[in-house]
Amino acid sequence: MSDHKDNDKQYTVDEILAEFGSGKYSAKPSKVVPFPERKEQPAQQEAVPVLPEDRPEAPPARQKAAPAAPAHGKREAPAQPASPPPAPERGKREAPAKKAPPSGPVAEIVPDSLGRHIAARLSTLMRRADHYADHMYDQAEPDEETVKAERYIPGVDREETPDKPAAPRLARRPVRLPPDTAPADLAARWQKGLKSRRIRIFLAFLAGIAALVLSLDLPVLDWSTGVLPTARLAALAGLLALTGLLCWELLARGLAQLCCLRPGVETLAGLAWLFTLGDALALLALHYREGLPCCAITALSITFAFWGETLHRRADRLSAKTAAQASTPYVVTLDEEKWSGRPAYTKWSGSSVGFGSQLQTEDLAQRVWHIAAPVLLLLCLLCALMSGVHSGEAGRFLWSASACFTAACPWSALLCYALPYHKLAQRLHKIGAALAGWPGVSRCKSAGILMTDTDLFPPGSIQVAQVRVFGGVSTEKVVAYTATLLRVFPCGLTRPFHDLLRAQGAIYREVSGVRAHEGGLSGIIRNQEVLVGTSSFMHLMDVELPQGLSIKHGVFCAINGQLAGMFPLKYAMSSAVNPSLSALMHADVSPILATRDFNLIPALLEQKFRLPVDKMEFPPVERRLELSQPEQEHDTTPIALLCREGLSAYSDAVVGGRRLRTAARRSLIFALLGAVVGVFLTFYLTFVGAWDSLTPTSFLVFMAAWLVPELLLANWVDQY
Repeated sequence: MSDHKDNDKQYTVDEILAEFGSGKYSAKPSKVVPFPERKEQPAQQEAVPVLPEDRPEAPPARQKAAPAAPAHGKREAPAQPASPPPAPERGKREAPAKKAPPSGPVAEIVPDSLGRHIAARLSTLMRRADHYADHMYDQAEPDEETVKAERYIPGVDREETPDKPAAPRLARRPVRLPPDTAPADLAARWQKGLKSRRIRIFLAFLAGIAALVLSLDLPVLDWSTGVLPTARLAALAGLLALTGLLCWELLARGLAQLCCLRPGVETLAGLAWLFTLGDALALLALHYREGLPCCAITALSITFAFWGETLHRRADRLSAKTAAQASTPYVVTLDEEKWSGRPAYTKWSGSSVGFGSQLQTEDLAQRVWHIAAPVLLLLCLLCALMSGVHSGEAGRFLWSASACFTAACPWSALLCYALPYHKLAQRLHKIGAALAGWPGVSRCKSAGILMTDTDLFPPGSIQVAQVRVFGGVSTEKVVAYTATLLRVFPCGLTRPFHDLLRAQGAIYREVSGVRAHEGGLSGIIRNQEVLVGTSSFMHLMDVELPQGLSIKHGVFCAINGQLAGMFPLKYAMSSAVNPSLSALMHADVSPILATRDFNLIPALLEQKFRLPVDKMEFPPVERRLELSQPEQEHDTTPIALLCREGLSAYSDAVVGGRRLRTAARRSLIFALLGAVVGVFLTFYLTFVGAWDSLTPTSFLVFMAAWLVPELLLANWVDQY
């Protein structure tokens, strides 16, 4: 239909079909059944949407078609719209007018293009599906800024936020700490008497071995004739008494603990010595049973306990001596929720406050034995009473009490913490590190560890090779501007450029608006924009660099967008860094690179120094500055004190603390298990009177078997 509408003009059905139907109208036999004659007015026309591919190329020209012959001799009345038809919308076609349902049979209009429409729709759907399948993985073409950022900005790790808040930690019962004594005073106090202790321990071991030799039934010597049995018993009792005199501090401490109603392993050792000596004297006087007393095993038990106490004292002296070497040592603490909701070890410059108090605190073995000793003491007394009552002999009580208390005090009772602690303290003392007692060791667990510039490259490891100036700028100005920006954000480059500043006779300038970026720094000095960073940072800031530049590690300075200076650097990494990182990773301590030197990125560390950066975490620059900030809160419990720079002492203290914690717990489990099994086994043998089974030889094998795990764990603790 044309745009010029005539409200009085009427249209026939043939004209409507010619306009909106299958194209040009012809006088050929129509494929449309004619409507029956009707006089009703047609309803208002409705617009039907048509797909673009269904739209004809050009609208057909309106033709004045001759009216078709009326069916059955009748002529169809022309359809007159009730109102002017609306103009067709864009992309839509106007539909023929709908009529009310006739009273007679209704003829159905079937357009000629219906099949083509359905086929076109199916073809369009197929083409769209193929296009989507071909381009479903295509990505938008990145712009120039995105490509530049991906090329020159180093990749960083995203910090993970825990989904669930951490469960509140149970409040521990406050522990009464000893007074905080200076490390130097503690070292001097513990030094006294160590030499004499060594001599006495040696003599006690000789006495115990001699008693063991006397207790063995050797084929070359027959102890059953004459006065030899009596002399043998007297010698065993004398050697046991001599051992008690040599280790009198241990026996005195055990008696004091019993008087204070807080018995420990020293109390068990003292009671074992007392009952065994009584059994030997009673057997010497009365000969109430066959066999020998366990004097040799008891003598070795108190000797091992005294040796463990001495090793603990020597290790404490070494730790205190190391801590006293520096007035402001580095403090290692475990700070909670430091990175990705996990705790992390942190090294910061502090003091030795609290170190002396923690060093004098009871260790794990002493605390556990204060809980287990009362139970074992009552159990041993109960077993001895049952054996004595069952046999009806007073001497059986002494024998059972002697055997039960000796078994309840295993040889590794005080060695389970003291022996590995002493071996570790000797190693840490050589590298300038000291563990802060059991309160510090107990906090060593799986966590991250923050590593700064000075951990990887201590002072003196970075040197400025040369200075190159561009654009006619003076050397003094370039050095001063670069050193000024590096002074605002202290890092590993601050000291080398400070020395260069003094060598050039330059001075620091006033700077404002300093900002840190990935790869460099920016600031305003005397109304000039100054950029200091790597070559990648200069490319990112559209600063032109010389052609054929081959410097991989250096610092560049640009003033107002123009390159002004270039400083090639030399990095010298210690050979101990790689083993230290390997030890940390094997101990389930993940390194976190909190570096401020913009050259120290994972790509450099991997390519030049072959470090396993895939197992390290590299936070964004904002978090790195926050994690390495000197003024931040730390935990109040120090784990260790360090008196030297570098990663070696730092990692050895953390890994050593974790190993000592593990070794002490496992050794203590073996010691307690051996004590319980020994008490029940000796009770059974004394209850049934199997004196020929409970011989010194069998007792020796049993006690030595439970000592083997302790020796293996103590040897493992410093092998990293």
